[in-house]
Amino acid sequence: MPGTVTPIPLATFFPLQQSNTALIYDVRPGFSYRIGHIPGAQSWPKSQFDAQLAPREAEIRSAVAAKRPVILYCTDLSCPDSTKVATRLAALGHSVSILEGGFATWKAADLPTE
Repeated sequence: MPGTVTPIPLATFFPLQQSNTALIYDVRPGFSYRIGHIPGAQSWPKSQFDAQLAPREAEIRSAVAAKRPVILYCTDLSCPDSTKVATRLAALGHSVSILEGGFATWKAADLPTE
């Protein structure tokens, strides 16, 4: 059975990120992650989807078992990478969310980065 892909607004995402109660994946290219990312996010570039799928699926299953939402983000609203990764995960049966506006929304809110 396929999973679902739902948008998550920053106002809903922020408390989950702050309390470390979500599994967060940054699907931007690795160099973008290294320049700056949302604290607590793990780098999983779209280009590495297949190579990292097995260990990431174990993380996702563990998060779901612990009732932790799985949230992806990309650069901004026009970035298709989070949608592509989320769609592939949903096809594998995982329900995930995408941060609306991505990293640009986070930075626009003047929130801290790592």
